[in-house]
Amino acid sequence: YQRVRNAMQRLGADEDTLNNVYQEIQPNQLSVDREVTEENRYGQGSDRLAWFWRVNNGRNSHEDAWMDEFYRVNWLKAKARWQRWEEELSLVRHEMGWTVSWFKYKKEEWEQRLHKATKHGHQAYAQWQVLLWERFLLNAQNSFKDNMVIVT
Repeated sequence: YQRVRNAMQRLGADEDTLNNVYQEIQPNQLSVDREVTEENRYGQGSDRLAWFWRVNNGRNSHEDAWMDEFYRVNWLKAKARWQRWEEELSLVRHEMGWTVSWFKYKKEEWEQRLHKATKHGHQAYAQWQVLLWERFLLNAQNSFKDNMVIVT
């Protein structure tokens, strides 16, 4: 491609065609599509198609149909990424609520043990556990207050 582009330039192709239609291909545009090998990798949202995938110079319906299929597949991949993100976001919000519920449960469990404890050492340890789980609970509630889903 680069040799043909250079030949077109030497033969006098206008700069507008060279810069807008037959751009130089950079090495970073020739990388393998990582969606194939790493479907759920971090940072997919910033992926962009290289410019040569967005140019449709097809002169007949067969080439146009191929490009239409390419765009359709690319759109479906983007839609699938978005749906995975939506699902992940929903799960994380539920996990926030579950975490708060777990901390509350543990605090209440240690409060019951505190009331049942007869020895001073057991009472002190149970009181320390109540305060510990209460601190976890308050921290989680403050951190997740606008994002969590509370399931009762």
